[in-house]
Amino acid sequence: MSNTAILFIAHGSRDANWRRPLDAIVDDFRGMHAAKLAALAFLEFMTPDVATAARELVAQGATRIRVVSLFLAEGGHIRRDVAALVEAARAAHPGVAFSVSPPLGEIDSIRSAISSWVATQL
Repeated sequence: MSNTAILFIAHGSRDANWRRPLDAIVDDFRGMHAAKLAALAFLEFMTPDVATAARELVAQGATRIRVVSLFLAEGGHIRRDVAALVEAARAAHPGVAFSVSPPLGEIDSIRSAISSWVATQL
């Protein structure tokens, strides 16, 4: 298995059904990349939290973790909360390289896919 892992991060909700599409994204990723380690973590309300998910990925052999936030834009959660959680994970796992992807809304192909889907609603 590859030593590079993906750590998806989402906000979290008190509504258990809220996470279904996020679990589906992770399941789709795993289906496309069975040899890659992947986990989903939440900022609040749901488990696992970022520290737990990172620890589990490291325990499975990850030496590089790419953090993919399932947020559309860079707001306070990305700038402050996710940044602080990634820094804490770096401190807890000094032998692991962490990198962070941009929010989904900053990725041209994702913005285009959203715009294309919206156009079908006319």
